[in-house]
Amino acid sequence: MLRYNIYERDALSRTANAGYILFSRDPHLGAVGFVWNPLPSLVQTIMLPFYRWWPELLTRGLAGVIQSALFMAGCALIVRQIAIDRGVGVLWRRIAIACLALNPMIIVSGENGMSEAAQLFCILWCVRYLLLWVDSQSVTQLGWAGLALGVGYLARYEMVIVGVACGALVALVTFVHSARGVRLHAATLNLIIVSFPLIVAFALWAVGGWVISGDLFATLSSQYGNTSQVEVGKAQRVITQYGDWFAVAEKLFSMQPFAGIAVIVAAALAALTKRVAILVPVVAFGAALAFQAWGQYNETTFGWFRFYLPAVPMVIVVALCCWTPGVAILDTEWLPKSWTDRLGSGLLTASLIVAIPVTGLATLDQHVNNTSHGAGIASLLKPGSHPHPEEQSYRRTNDEDRLVADYLDRQNLPDGSVLGDTFEMFPIWMASKNPRQFVITSDYDFSAALNRPWDVGVRYILVSNPIYGAAPDAINTRYPTIWATGAGVGTLAYVATSTVRGLRWRLYEVIKPPETRKRP
Repeated sequence: MLRYNIYERDALSRTANAGYILFSRDPHLGAVGFVWNPLPSLVQTIMLPFYRWWPELLTRGLAGVIQSALFMAGCALIVRQIAIDRGVGVLWRRIAIACLALNPMIIVSGENGMSEAAQLFCILWCVRYLLLWVDSQSVTQLGWAGLALGVGYLARYEMVIVGVACGALVALVTFVHSARGVRLHAATLNLIIVSFPLIVAFALWAVGGWVISGDLFATLSSQYGNTSQVEVGKAQRVITQYGDWFAVAEKLFSMQPFAGIAVIVAAALAALTKRVAILVPVVAFGAALAFQAWGQYNETTFGWFRFYLPAVPMVIVVALCCWTPGVAILDTEWLPKSWTDRLGSGLLTASLIVAIPVTGLATLDQHVNNTSHGAGIASLLKPGSHPHPEEQSYRRTNDEDRLVADYLDRQNLPDGSVLGDTFEMFPIWMASKNPRQFVITSDYDFSAALNRPWDVGVRYILVSNPIYGAAPDAINTRYPTIWATGAGVGTLAYVATSTVRGLRWRLYEVIKPPETRKRP
């Protein structure tokens, strides 16, 4: 990552969000922002205080890498625990863990600093306790499953869909297995238990966003949110694979070619053997996958390959659920005893021998794994099929941002001297040795500085090239001509050019515009 300068830009923004909480001019918890869910950033706040001794934790986003690696390691531990719960022998336990840990996209998602690892961890956490609840009907297990859903919502918004699906399954199972006179009552109570943590997390996050930023659901209504970014992405032709079910299927089955077979196996076993538990992973992971497929088809998400990651643990857990629950197997035993055990071992073997190579090839295919981070990884493993590193934008990530940070640091500016919108300039803030010199979007006086920078001590305005913006930023919105002319509030002081993308940043020195004369 550091040696080859390959980063997932969105992961860096989550590390920056954690940094704003601790090191901005106005450090406060609300600085985490409300566009993206806070869990990955909040976890990083534990590590970032050590960046004074290990600067790369912040400047290069290594705190994000540690965060995603820890969550993905937790996923492997939960898979192991599910295998133990189901009475799976030690050999097949290890194979199940290998199916997860050796999957190329699992490895990538464990090192990219993004939120998919946290999402998978929370879904697996929920699935494990739902499986225990199905067998025991223990309210305690149901409560832990609900807690996993609530924590998961703080990682990704898709957990709402997962929560709705899991709640429906819990209500249905409870209704069917309860005595006739109390079915509705019991189903309602269990639905409340499993849904309550998610409802609380949903409400607190929405209200917090409304109080601090004025948006109940910033990812939908904010100018920086997912909806706005998708619209810009479509206009810039970044999003091209929408409205096409073949493209959706290609990504899904490239991630895990046995996903469809696992769903069929689960449905068949549930019907033939009355094992409800085997439907739990299909419902939980399938809900997340269905949402992503629908989002890509209907142009509401970017449809990145990593969004289909839930297919990998879904197949593994379905395979583990084929084993007869509650039947302890000696660690020395490895031969499956029943036909359902053999079915599960067959799914695991196929996932290890076939699915992992298929996913590996797809990871290197820019048509499938169509992100700059994916292109960077492919350029390392297949250098002959890529341009020279100096010509690769994905190997030059944030080079120009570091130039700007270095220039500003050499000016020895006091606090609050540089106005910038962190939606685009967060890599500059991260790379700077003096982050307090910036007036950033989360600062309480940002609006005042944006409207009258000359009155609050701002000496420079940092302007990003609007051509490359993923969404309209506050500075270009407030001063539409500032990039081209300075908009009468600044004179050009410095420019930073990307070797690949061209002119990227302009730094304007603030001037006070002439006051408009009042008419008598």
